[in-house]
Amino acid sequence: MGITGHFEFNNLQCLTHDKKYVEYEYCYLKSLNRTYKYCSLKAVIHQLPIRSLKVKFKVVKRDTQTIFDKYNGTINVCKFFKDGRNPAARIIFSVFTAYSNMNHTCPFNHDLMVEKLPVQYVNRVIASYIPDGRYFLNMSWYTENIALADVIVYFTKS
Repeated sequence: MGITGHFEFNNLQCLTHDKKYVEYEYCYLKSLNRTYKYCSLKAVIHQLPIRSLKVKFKVVKRDTQTIFDKYNGTINVCKFFKDGRNPAARIIFSVFTAYSNMNHTCPFNHDLMVEKLPVQYVNRVIASYIPDGRYFLNMSWYTENIALADVIVYFTKS
């Protein structure tokens, strides 16, 4: 029996480190009614193509500032989309790949988007992996060891 529960987006932040590489056209959470909330973002990439892409990620429980080591790491995105062998990457990317245009191997010759990712879908995909609590997921994106941007998602699992 796995962990089950309710997932909810609380906040979303998209930060750019160097606007000559990337800027966000939009980055928001939207609530259409009491039961339907979704996440959308579009990163406009100024220097294409992207041949090398890495993401450093960590999940932090906000109530106690406990960092879960099993949810910290670095993913070589290009390698992962080629072979799919990283279990942590498989979980993280399964959350948004169905709602994103970032679903193929490198190079990326286009802007990167996540469109209308519903909280209900995220709940189905990830609810069994994380115990109840208030968290944030920080994903720092790099190409050629240059920090491009961060996406920070604040969420609650109850």
